[in-house]
Amino acid sequence: MMNKILYFIALCAFCGLGSARAQSAPAASARVAGQIVAARVQGHVAVLSKAGLENRLLHDGDQVSEQATIVTSPEASVILVFSNGAAVIVAGDSRLDISEFEQDPFSGALKVSDMKQEPGTSLTRLNLTRGELTARVAHLNVDKGSEFTIQTPVGAAGIRGTFLRVIFRPGKDHKAQFSVQTFEGLVLFTGLTSGPVNIPAGRKFEATFEYNPKNVDNPAGWHAPSSLTLEGGLLSPAEVAKFQSELQAILAALADIVFPPYTGENEPPPPAPPLNPPTPGAGSGS
Repeated sequence: MMNKILYFIALCAFCGLGSARAQSAPAASARVAGQIVAARVQGHVAVLSKAGLENRLLHDGDQVSEQATIVTSPEASVILVFSNGAAVIVAGDSRLDISEFEQDPFSGALKVSDMKQEPGTSLTRLNLTRGELTARVAHLNVDKGSEFTIQTPVGAAGIRGTFLRVIFRPGKDHKAQFSVQTFEGLVLFTGLTSGPVNIPAGRKFEATFEYNPKNVDNPAGWHAPSSLTLEGGLLSPAEVAKFQSELQAILAALADIVFPPYTGENEPPPPAPPLNPPTPGAGSGS
């Protein structure tokens, strides 16, 4: 009889522990696909959709989805605005994969130029396989699970709320130039065998190394040299001036971008058109 009583007590305790664990376990993510709009297109910029194998030219006001690749011709560029308050400039002769962009649903309209902090949480994963990317990211709720990562063939730059530039330029001589520059905030760069590197404001880390992957546009199987180290230094006056110029371009592009409420129940609505449409011929993507 005593054994049965002890068994019953143990069973109740086990069930109670399982119930407590179930109650304390975090709820599944309710994030939905985020919205991205091309705010300013200069020159020939193409967007390739992985899902539909779509290949089209990008124009001002066009929407871009995750699982898409942005390809810019030399001298071209595009400013992409994300509904979590981030904006990126993709420079000429670049290839950027938007691997993932999800965020919490939002019930009110979001005017990006007023956003100092994202409204909920988000997950952004970009993959720069070639070229140059400048990103200005509103403060992220990292403590609640937000992530913003720029992957490169060398490693990944993790961002909390930062203004930074990432450059990865493969050359014809099987060498590549790489640089991560921070103008505001802090960047955590990971993937190096030497361990993670913190890059604070006003600093940069760069390297030149042998680079010969089977597919330059998709170097997933390539590994950085085990001896690769990034050389640290201060931003040059020219690099600071370029950041300041790009900041003005981003602020101008954000001025009239408003994302309407999106709860995830329907297809995301298109962003509101610019209040001041570009003059004919500007941002035509041609």
